[in-house]
Amino acid sequence: MSLTLTATSEFEGAAYFRLGNCAFFLQDFYEPSHCQNAMLHLLVEDSTGWHEHILNVKVSEEFNVQLTETVEQAWGILEFCLTDFSGG
Repeated sequence: MSLTLTATSEFEGAAYFRLGNCAFFLQDFYEPSHCQNAMLHLLVEDSTGWHEHILNVKVSEEFNVQLTETVEQAWGILEFCLTDFSGG
């Protein structure tokens, strides 16, 4: 995987992934209305560094997703979006 996620456990349609000291859990559950409206927000200390990393490992090309430029929001957070239009 381009983002070097490690699947630390998989069982009965669920998987736990880790990257450094961050982790998340995915479940094999498909509900179209959820997929069309789901967002996952990850808070990191270095948004610019992550944005550069995602560009360098060519995640957009490999997975056919869109990466926006970084934007500083009015509330002070520097963010970017990585969008999977397929919902998958």
